[in-house]
Amino acid sequence: MSNMSMASYENDGTMSASTTDNGALLNVTSSNTELNGTDRAILLIFKDTYTAYLVLNVIATAIGLIGNCMVLVLMRDVKLSLLSYPVYLRFLAVSDSTVLVTSCIHESLRFFISFYLLFSSLTFCNVWRATRFTVGLLSPWLLAGLTLDRFFCVVFPLKRDQFCTPRKATVVCSCLTSLSIALTLPLLFDMKVVKGPQDVICFPGDKVVGYYVFLRLLFNSLLPCLLILVFTIVIIIHIQYSTIFRKRFTFTRSGSTDRTQDKSLRPLMLISILAFVTLLPSTISESVILILMTFKLNVKTLIFFSDLWPAFYILYLINFGQNFYILMSSSNYRQIMKRTLNCSNVPKLNENIPVATITVNVSDISKGITQSGTTLS
Repeated sequence: MSNMSMASYENDGTMSASTTDNGALLNVTSSNTELNGTDRAILLIFKDTYTAYLVLNVIATAIGLIGNCMVLVLMRDVKLSLLSYPVYLRFLAVSDSTVLVTSCIHESLRFFISFYLLFSSLTFCNVWRATRFTVGLLSPWLLAGLTLDRFFCVVFPLKRDQFCTPRKATVVCSCLTSLSIALTLPLLFDMKVVKGPQDVICFPGDKVVGYYVFLRLLFNSLLPCLLILVFTIVIIIHIQYSTIFRKRFTFTRSGSTDRTQDKSLRPLMLISILAFVTLLPSTISESVILILMTFKLNVKTLIFFSDLWPAFYILYLINFGQNFYILMSSSNYRQIMKRTLNCSNVPKLNENIPVATITVNVSDISKGITQSGTTLS
């Protein structure tokens, strides 16, 4: 989630919307609006809520960064080097970490009203917005690519060696990265830095706001979530049918390998399922907010959904740091992690260790041979 629209209240209780950052909805106030006692109470409660939201944001970022770093360590294992899904997980670790770091910085600057420290320059504003939107767009599609990769492995096992290779996974991830950058470029042609009474705001201009809303709602959440849901359902159904078939027509020993593979597959499927669960609420809440702003509906309704948005956004951030902890639910990945950490802790042999040598005098050897020969004669 990156940009949204800032609502400036008017005397009649409606809104005139101009594009700006999404968090401006969290600080909806205006000197032109006369607030009654109930409205003031809501804003005071919301201020405390936003403090808790920032703390949770920092905690989610720290835990997520640790998990993403451990994913990079885990995926270095030699046994995983010939598989395709570690490629997606490595790309996800880098992309998700970028989302977490930029989000934490952004929300911290908003809380302390310090946007002017970074966003006074239009060039930096462009780079910042492009980076946030690119990684925000890339991560859901990498999850969709991971789910599609698992779909081919489960549904078409005979073609797994043809489609699910590290090289093709790298090509897919690189294409998704390039596509995300290409879709972000139009947003750079109409960026603005607006100075407010207390801070500055960096946001897309009116010319590209429709394009942004289209990308944010369709390509950033709804479409990848739909693909993840469909492929996950098909995979689960196919696994259930395969399990029933093995129970009927195979012996226990012959089916042990397949059950081990299923245990390794379950965490990957759980990653896709939880990604769908965590991405969708923030998308729905943002969609409702955008509809309220577009049709200039009641301000109190907008404040109500804005109060729900921080909780959904924390849930959204959890998606970008949960992969490692889900993988650790499987004993197979725990063993790989232990083996990887043990190998990294083994001290290397010192190649410069001095070797003991014995100096032998050749003349002494020749004298000994001569004396032994004389004695024998």
